[in-house]
Parts: sequence; C-alpha cells; structure tokens
Amino acid sequence: TKSTEIITSILGCRTTEFIYTGSATEADNLAVLGTARANKDKGNRIIVSEIEHKGVLAICEILRKEGFDVVELPVGKDGLIEISAIEEAITPQTILVSITSADSETGTIQPIAEIAQMIARVREKNKTSIPYFHTDASQTAGYLDVNVNNLGVDLMTLSAHKLYGPKGIGGLYIRRGTAVNPIIYGGGQQG
Repeated sequence: TKSTEIITSILGCRTTEFIYTGSATEADNLAVLGTARANKDKGNRIIVSEIEHKGVLAICEILRKEGFDVVELPVGKDGLIEISAIEEAITPQTILVSITSADSETGTIQPIAEIAQMIARVREKNKTSIPYFHTDASQTAGYLDVNVNNLGVDLMTLSAHKLYGPKGIGGLYIRRGTAVNPIIYGGGQQG
C-alpha cells in the first residue's frame, strides 16, 4: 500500500521488512520474545536497560521464567547507558540487545548508532550474526533519523499515534535474515 511505501522509504528498508502490529507494545513483544525464542539454540542472554518500555521489561520476566539470562543494565545520572557496559555484558551466549531510543519521561536520547557500531564490531570479531539489536523508536520517530541503515539496528518498534496516526497501530521493522518467531497464531489472514 501507499502508506507502507512511505514508511519503508523513511526507514530505508524493503516493504517486506516492515510489519504492522496492534500497538508498539505488541511490536516490542514480538521483537524481544520472538527473537529470543527463535534463537535459543544460539544462546540465552538478553541485554536491556533498566528504563525500557514496559512491553520489553514484562516480556523479559516471561523469558527469565523460560530460562533466559536477562541482564538489565543501569543508566547513569544523566539517563544514558554506557556503551562499554553493554559491551562488557555481551557474551557468546548473547542473542539480543534491546535499548530504547529515548525515554518518554526524561527525554534522554540513547546513542543508538554508536551502540550498533559496537555490536557490529563484536559480531565481526566473533564471526557471527548475533547479538541482534532492537530499539523502540516510538518516542524519536518524527523527530530524529529513523533510517535503519544509518542507525544500524536489526529490529525497530514504531507507534502510529506518536506520529499523528490512529491509536492501536504499531509497526516493527525486522531486518532481512533476522530470525523471529511469531507470537500470535491462527486467524489465517494473508497480507
């Protein structure tokens, strides 16, 4: 559709790499839960910040119960996460890093592109495609660059109502080749 072409043009991705969800929370759930379950044969560590959206933190509690090692990293007094802390927390078992682009309460903007560059160096060093990198860009879309190639993310959550769209619509960019299992089954709807 025309709207999908516009969105994916702004994101700098293929139309097949973007899916609509019922909300940003659903997109966060799919990004974290779907990626964790799809890649559990490669590792069990998930790294997030302590200020993630509830849609990420709630899923992390479920993943802990499933045996995943979830690391919640603190932020500094300035609200920023230290890139070096993320790098230190990454082990060969790390399959996903999820850091929100901006905190909705403080307005703190995280260095997403720099985090992605560090993760790319880790992947190159370890000759692997993991960990995948997810960001919830619901608060930054419309204000900052959300081109997924410029940011270097593998998964990115968006929310329509933060961009003057209707409530009840979210979206998730999933980079081609990123393994993500569905979290909703049945219905039989096509495209």
